[in-house]
Amino acid sequence: MSNQFQKDLIHQYKTTCNKLKKIQRVFFKHFAPNVSEVAEEFGSLAISFNNAFQPEYAALCHMGQGKCEKMIGNDAAEVDALLKAARAFRKAHSQQTKLKIENTSADHLEGAFRCYTQALSRLPDDSVIKAAIIRELKEINPSVEITSNFSSPSHRIWDLEQSAEENIKSRDYVAAFEKLTEIYDDVTERRCEDLYLQVMQRVEVSRLLLLCLLQLPPSVRYDGKFIERYSSIGEGHQSIVSPSGNLIISENLFFLLQSLVVSCQAKDIDSLITVRDELSHCHELNETQQFLLDELVSKYSK
Repeated sequence: MSNQFQKDLIHQYKTTCNKLKKIQRVFFKHFAPNVSEVAEEFGSLAISFNNAFQPEYAALCHMGQGKCEKMIGNDAAEVDALLKAARAFRKAHSQQTKLKIENTSADHLEGAFRCYTQALSRLPDDSVIKAAIIRELKEINPSVEITSNFSSPSHRIWDLEQSAEENIKSRDYVAAFEKLTEIYDDVTERRCEDLYLQVMQRVEVSRLLLLCLLQLPPSVRYDGKFIERYSSIGEGHQSIVSPSGNLIISENLFFLLQSLVVSCQAKDIDSLITVRDELSHCHELNETQQFLLDELVSKYSK
């Protein structure tokens, strides 16, 4: 993008901001016929700034658009503009970080935080959108104390999985197992496995790896039947399916997990390493599960 083009965009932005200021000055007289037009101008400018790789200006334009929508009384459009502004600020921060700009400030993240909180203030507690915004907000500030009363199973699953991830990072495997078991029990009790096939696969694999790591004796084992179905090569189901017959664990993955459990029980480190290497190429396992696999090898190598 040429410097002149960028200067022209910034000039357009300042001109549109001045239009908004004039509207705000006369708004108390209920005379603001051009608010929608100014909102559209801000929206178009945001797209242009984004295409010009200037997300920070795109964020400012979305904020201006949000102010216009607020004056019109269009709450949904205001929230949408604020969310776009927050995401643009985050993009600007990420862009600076990737370019390794010295003295990268936290201004962009602060701008994102402000936009998220403004959007939250416009929504009721039981809003699906509010729960999603809180999730994004916690990505930039995990310690923020904001909660939503929205209790969708999918959001509850997300929260439990994220908490289990943190437990695994801190090697609190018992707590991680308990949270994943809570997800498993919740889904199976409601018999809605078919709605959460990928979740059930993640939970199944992670719980199995955690049990192998914990090496619990039968007297305190959480679920004997759970690990028993993986404990003998050539026995048991060759795949795990939902009540409607959809695959949760494929036959190939099931076989590899059986091999893993048997290797752990036999304390056969060579076989364990071989299975770990095969599983490391399995696209069905995520990074956390690959980490647990490495932890298993390390544990049984001692």
